[in-house]
Amino acid sequence: MFSVLTYLAIAILGEVEQAQQYYQQALEFCLETDETEKAAIIHNLAGIYANKGKVDEAIALFNQSLEINERISDLQGKAATLHCLGIIYTNKGELEQAIALYNLSLEINERIPDLQGKAATLHCLGMLHAKKGEVDKAIALYNLSLEINERIPDLQTKAVTLRCLGRIYINKGKVDEAIALCNESLEINERIGDVQGKAATLHELAGIYAYKGEVEQAFALYNLSLKIEGNVQGKAATLHCLGMLHAKKGEVDKAIALYNLSLEIKERISDLQGKAMTLWCLGYLAEQQGKYTKAISYFQPALEILQRLKSPDAEGVRASLDRVMRNS
Repeated sequence: MFSVLTYLAIAILGEVEQAQQYYQQALEFCLETDETEKAAIIHNLAGIYANKGKVDEAIALFNQSLEINERISDLQGKAATLHCLGIIYTNKGELEQAIALYNLSLEINERIPDLQGKAATLHCLGMLHAKKGEVDKAIALYNLSLEINERIPDLQTKAVTLRCLGRIYINKGKVDEAIALCNESLEINERIGDVQGKAATLHELAGIYAYKGEVEQAFALYNLSLKIEGNVQGKAATLHCLGMLHAKKGEVDKAIALYNLSLEIKERISDLQGKAMTLWCLGYLAEQQGKYTKAISYFQPALEILQRLKSPDAEGVRASLDRVMRNS
């Protein structure tokens, strides 16, 4: 049985600091014998730390929750915690570790069975395979997730999956299909009052309009997303994309300022892949300005990170670094 404080914390999750205080109070008052409640409180507290970018604290708390779930054989709690750990390792760029965690979660969700959990994990596996460039596998996983979401229904996850399918279709050059999918996602976000989902979908639509060359529309959508973004990683991604647009317009100082804001967040939340991409962009701007030593100072750490993550983008950064070193 969850305590009143736990329910109150859940009810005010929009107020992150206040929710954190209530979860901590709930943990203090939780009976030592009520391990189910204790694991749930710790899990939710970990989620708050993750959203605040306190990654190490979040991992420690999720592992603490996982240990309790394993001890009391709470399979649903264990699957949910493995899933959340998968998200954190995805954000850190440790894709193989994330895939392993998601597969463990998926196996439990299929055994229980938990259709909602299964759909969410299939979606995240789709995202990972998309990141790895395995597009057909990603589409198949997204469609499996979507089919479950329509059957349950789980509108929030459906909206996310539609948005991610839109991203794949834009990468395949299918612009109209991508816009249609994102607009369907946005309509669901607005209908269910999912503010963070709306911000993410606006970000995705902005990228599509940038791809189409409709830069002012892209600026407007990115700025709308930034105004309502509650997730620090989403904010970092939007700042990065705004930096790219200003760079394309030749507004270099503004681009550098936005990249640096993005970089500060990515360093704080241990988003290594994102950090490397922003360093690469900063290096490119420095190179364009003839500041070759500064460009090298950006390209080298970007290359080290991407090599460590075994990212295919490492070759692009290596080419940039070689070019600058020849010219310096």
